[in-house]
Amino acid sequence: MILAPGILGTNAYLLKRVAESGAGAVTTKSFSINERKGYENPTVIELIENEQRIGLLNAIGLANPGFEKFKKELEKFKSHNSDTALIVSIFGTIDEFSKLAGMTENYADAIEIDVSCPHVDDSISKNPKILKNLISEIKDIISNPLIVKISPNVTDIKEIAKAAIDGGCDALAAINTVRAMKIDINFAKPVLANKFGGYSGTGIKPIAVAKIYEIYSMMKKENLDVPLIGIGGVTCGNDAIEMLMAGASAVGIGSAVYYRGIDVFGKILNEMNEFMNEHNYKNIEEIKGIAVE
Repeated sequence: MILAPGILGTNAYLLKRVAESGAGAVTTKSFSINERKGYENPTVIELIENEQRIGLLNAIGLANPGFEKFKKELEKFKSHNSDTALIVSIFGTIDEFSKLAGMTENYADAIEIDVSCPHVDDSISKNPKILKNLISEIKDIISNPLIVKISPNVTDIKEIAKAAIDGGCDALAAINTVRAMKIDINFAKPVLANKFGGYSGTGIKPIAVAKIYEIYSMMKKENLDVPLIGIGGVTCGNDAIEMLMAGASAVGIGSAVYYRGIDVFGKILNEMNEFMNEHNYKNIEEIKGIAVE
């Protein structure tokens, strides 16, 4: 179980709490070289349809304090949590990614490049050639494992995943939030200040499972072996098992914390163990990709 990037990755204290709750690794909120203010409120809303909680919609705009301030939080976490892997998530322009990766290298067990957020320029996430070259450039600079988080908002996610692998990434994370909107019918305008937002939560799980399945199928056909981190709508043990069966090697948890509390990592692990014992699975490797023909 990995903490996905988000509000629990904004400081050392919250990262430490997640680590103590059973997460095998924690990912910071994505940050940039320079401070970014983000969008005006409202930035996050819960989506409820027919009295059913179906997820969250956010347009925070990647607000963050910038590297110089945020590195102090990374130092604090690393000084007290040597057993929990720290994945540092970064974003920027094509010219900034390599520089920021180099700046971050000494503070991270792995670096994740967020090329898929719906609130930034998508020229990288949708262009296989640009993505491949960017990853190659970053890998020439850092020695850390490099994770590439890719978007569901593309025509062919297999092509993007293949470009990332060809560029030399060490793992893929999929998916990021899905571009969406909520309109307040009483005021006849979008609820979020930014109008569009990123949809996360239970409603996107079938999309995430499908994308992981597609990527794993491609890798199987091409004889490629890169770990996949399945992210999107996982809130219980059965959800996690489903993601693994589609081909994921690990599962990212984000909005489930909102629904089930910060100890959701331990809860999901217990639920997974119950399923595995009931169905006589001895380990995760027996489950991974079993649904992919």
